[in-house]
Amino acid sequence: MDRRRVMALQLLHLRRRRACLALQLLIIAEYSAAPDRNIWMHHWVARRREKGFHHNLFMELMLEDPNRFRRCLRMSAEIFEELVKKVSPLIIKQNTRMRDSITPAERLSVTLRHLATGETQESLSLSFRLGQSTISGIIKETIRALFDVLSSDFLKFPSSEEEWRNVAQEYEERWNYPHCIGAMDGKHCRIDPPLKSGSMFYNYKETFSIVLLALVDADYRFIFVDVGANGRASDRGIWNRCSLKGYIESDRSKVPKDSQLRGTADEFPYVIVGDEGFTLSEKLMMPYPKDQCTNRLDRRIFNYRLSRARRCSENAFGVMAARFQIFRAPMRYDPDDARNLVLAVVCLHNYLRTHVVGRSMYAPPQMLDCEDIMTGTVRQGEYHLEQPGALVRFVNQGGNRHADAALAVRDKWCAYFNTIGAVPWQEQMVTYRPT
Repeated sequence: MDRRRVMALQLLHLRRRRACLALQLLIIAEYSAAPDRNIWMHHWVARRREKGFHHNLFMELMLEDPNRFRRCLRMSAEIFEELVKKVSPLIIKQNTRMRDSITPAERLSVTLRHLATGETQESLSLSFRLGQSTISGIIKETIRALFDVLSSDFLKFPSSEEEWRNVAQEYEERWNYPHCIGAMDGKHCRIDPPLKSGSMFYNYKETFSIVLLALVDADYRFIFVDVGANGRASDRGIWNRCSLKGYIESDRSKVPKDSQLRGTADEFPYVIVGDEGFTLSEKLMMPYPKDQCTNRLDRRIFNYRLSRARRCSENAFGVMAARFQIFRAPMRYDPDDARNLVLAVVCLHNYLRTHVVGRSMYAPPQMLDCEDIMTGTVRQGEYHLEQPGALVRFVNQGGNRHADAALAVRDKWCAYFNTIGAVPWQEQMVTYRPT
């Protein structure tokens, strides 16, 4: 009996060994059929330093054709080097014994080229001789670094009454609208349909988007942005839930209190100017509807004066979209990455508008709308020639009944602009008819 038991155990052990051997043979066969895994990198990628875009063409343009370099990256070589120094601590990588890391300058040039042209990651992969997954990681990391290093200095929200008064003073001096603390505008930033998002980002324009709501100062710089609201929300609903609206209407607001204007005994509030896409309030002025301006020269003059100030936000959005052509088509990013990208572009826009040398190259006078008060015409800036397909403006959805107090404030501003606050050319601007 013991002998039979021993033989059974030996047979079982033999079967187990045969099963293990068969499994090993299957693993070997599977591994042999798999593609070669010994390649550290493709040979065309390994020649990046000899033939890649950054190490060759960009360096040649920097030395031989500065204007073309600026057109490639939307900034001069000097500003590019300055920006490299700012972001290097956040994006620099350590070299290894196997290979050298991708330098911060190359990472930044990849990202700026993507933002400036809207070039796909696959195309950038070939021109810069980097793997596509590497390109994707570089862009996402660098746009976060750009926002981190630039936002504190170039996307500053006014934090005191004095700073708000400075904003209002610039509007009064440059655009003849006193007590204006900014021009408000909003855009739907189109994105590819996010995975498993349903209709959350599907807007009434039948596209997918996140919303960019921004306040712009008199020099076409953004002083407040709210990015990331899903496109499904209504335009007015987005403003009603915006933190800025709650701030300027709260007791903790640093916006100056109502005060008298020169030559008047009435007190006027500090206001934001916007278009018909928003709701009229005592803190947010919008124009009179066209059907209420028939045979009302005073209201047409008010609309003209408001539009002069509101042109700041239109120019800011227009120039930004023309210079950073990532907005020419729907962004191929999920909502969170798209939000980071938009914030980085806003900071770059402010950085280039603030930089003394870069401002004239980034947005020369012909790029902006220009008013000719002698002929009563407005010359459109060159940014209108671009078609930013990924930035869609808010629309007037109508149907709202404005508060009586807000209507009274608008009428008071209307009376002011037609009397004490009038400018010599305003009537000509609203009565001019091209021949």
